[in-house]
Amino acid sequence: MAEFDNWAVYYDIIHQGLPGEAEFYIGHALRTAGSILELGCGTGRICIPMAMSGASVTGMDISSSMLEICREKMAAASPLSGPLEVLQGDMRDFSLDTTFQAIYLPYRTFMHLLTPQEQIACLHCVHRHLKSDGVAILNLWAARPSIIAAALNDPSLERFQLVGEHYLPDEALSLLHFYTAKYDEYRQWIIEEHRIQEKDEQGELLHNEALSLTRAWLTPREMEHLVHYCGFEVEALLGDFDANAFGPESKEMIWVLRKAS
Repeated sequence: MAEFDNWAVYYDIIHQGLPGEAEFYIGHALRTAGSILELGCGTGRICIPMAMSGASVTGMDISSSMLEICREKMAAASPLSGPLEVLQGDMRDFSLDTTFQAIYLPYRTFMHLLTPQEQIACLHCVHRHLKSDGVAILNLWAARPSIIAAALNDPSLERFQLVGEHYLPDEALSLLHFYTAKYDEYRQWIIEEHRIQEKDEQGELLHNEALSLTRAWLTPREMEHLVHYCGFEVEALLGDFDANAFGPESKEMIWVLRKAS
């Protein structure tokens, strides 16, 4: 997961979150009377606005480079209405001297755990750090066998495709984002390769960056077994950030969990 160190400088440009996601977590944070832990806080896209809204937040990420950018953004946004502490840590193995009213893993963070052992270790850590009446919320891509089968049989996915172009006026640069992916059916992994080209205003190539990203998919049934095994009960399973119930056509899984009684 330290692969995100290389992503840090491009992350806020390339990855801007899912529609309605930030509003969902910030709204929940404002309704939560107590402290919040965000795992995989990255550059602070969600934890900083939560603190700006008055919530008491701790953010954790494994990448020192991502956290460096997060701290720069915190300084630029200061003073914040609520306290925000960010620290480096591994969501698979962490021990803090406090518990939280809410623990969030936004933007498919849980999918960066590539094995059942890592997934279980993370959920056990979440369970230990959650207050008895607290809530944990995590989001995953809703993997469907038909979608996976289509991807496995689509050779075009293994060729680099232009998926984004971003102009940075302050630096007079254009960033071209190319993407390719292959699906490991046995391990249930999506193995992505990204290429970022930096070009000046005349179109001259200044820099070419190669970035990798590997994520694991889980089916709803697998995830349900996993959370029950780790001592949680499912308060709700949502299919989008408008809080609609999960269904056959849902593209996201948003699991709202509480400690099993």
